[in-house]
Amino acid sequence: MKNIDIRFSDNIIKSINLMVGKTMVKYRCDPFEFSTSVYGQVGIEVDNEAFVFSNFAEVMDYYGNNEDVAVFKMKLMPFNDIKSKIQGMAMVETPINDIISEINIVNEHQKLFERGVQTYDVWLTRGIIFKFQSGNELFFEKSVWFSEDISVEKGYNVIERYTSVDEFKESWSGDYTAECDREIIMVK
Repeated sequence: MKNIDIRFSDNIIKSINLMVGKTMVKYRCDPFEFSTSVYGQVGIEVDNEAFVFSNFAEVMDYYGNNEDVAVFKMKLMPFNDIKSKIQGMAMVETPINDIISEINIVNEHQKLFERGVQTYDVWLTRGIIFKFQSGNELFFEKSVWFSEDISVEKGYNVIERYTSVDEFKESWSGDYTAECDREIIMVK
């Protein structure tokens, strides 16, 4: 059986822990055109620090084939250095100015079976949800395996708008069956 783990590292989770209780000033992303998805990256400013969430392709094993698979990541970066990856595109800033009360890291556990025998055990970070003192929420969710898009949405109970785990299960047929469960790590 092949094991793949592309969840946020312990160091990233420690950085996320430090955001709770601080003010998210704003976020920056490409302008929305036909949906609330943007290409490749979204930046946030939290007090005097900035972070970028990215979802760029890396060559890796995708259930038996080497493919370009988008991997959701986060890193510290100066806010002014967060720029669009689309040539000539100017990013848009959206003010938040609200205190982060909780952060949810959304992970998925995907299992693939061939003729009843498990062949893959995969963990991945699907996205992140910021909850604010005002009750508002903001989420970033990576798209399907091959897409470098990130969905960006604000509102309430945003986990309900995340892609269903059934999407992964239903994408397999014939000799293959799949299971997918969601794990939410709450940081308060």
